[in-house]
Amino acid sequence: MPLPNFKRAYPDNRPLPETGLWFAINQHGIIVFANEDELHLPSGTSHLPGVERSPSAILLGEVNQVACLACTVPDDIALPKGYRALGLRDLYGRLEDTLYVVAGYATQMLHWQRTSNYCANCGAPLMPIPNEWGKRCPRCSFTAYPPVNPCTITLVYDEDRILMTHKRGWGPRYGLVAGFVEPGETLEQSVELEIMEETGVEVADIRYWRSQPWPFPHQLMCGFYARYTSGDIVIDHDELDDARWFTADDIRNGRPALPAPLSIARRLIDDWLASRFPAAGP
Repeated sequence: MPLPNFKRAYPDNRPLPETGLWFAINQHGIIVFANEDELHLPSGTSHLPGVERSPSAILLGEVNQVACLACTVPDDIALPKGYRALGLRDLYGRLEDTLYVVAGYATQMLHWQRTSNYCANCGAPLMPIPNEWGKRCPRCSFTAYPPVNPCTITLVYDEDRILMTHKRGWGPRYGLVAGFVEPGETLEQSVELEIMEETGVEVADIRYWRSQPWPFPHQLMCGFYARYTSGDIVIDHDELDDARWFTADDIRNGRPALPAPLSIARRLIDDWLASRFPAAGP
């Protein structure tokens, strides 16, 4: 998703704004006010006393000139009436799009702040770099920045059918071939190799579609189309427990269960269906 109304901020040692939207996070998710009729973020520190004094509190930026702040809170903190923690998947479609993306950004940045306190080279405590999100080691000058791990995810098509995969623990849901980009690979090489290694089939006409930040905890999903050319399905049992072809009619008739609507996998499938049925859409 784009961030058309979000202006990113960087650390500058100034005090945090006194007002704004708080993305307060514990191990269960982002703390929001939620009932059957409404869902919104805390808009002031009075809703969640003490968050402005949290040592983890950071300014992420602004949405429409309203400050967006983030912090972690103890899991055992007593939440005010009506407030509860919801995971990012539960918030999809319930928060306004830009705020949902900022919620993912907050999750990633707080994870980075929590897990990157020591130098990976010599073990010394890292120090923040002024006006950046990076950290530097005062002993050996090693620098670290919030990680983004690129992954490819590909819809393999063969005329009126697509290749879908299944992992243990997914229940009835099937997905698309996906994998991390390895050192030395291009995105296109990653697509080709992941498909071959996981399913045994060969592809051509690899075409980039679009990307999606995936803050679980810090992936960048790069979506592709690829045309099947040859090979029978032979799965890598360390990665998958099934892979098979499904037609457009199969999918439109509810077989199999599809990835969640927030995922780029689902959007690739919906886009392909719309191309097969332009009048009706997915």
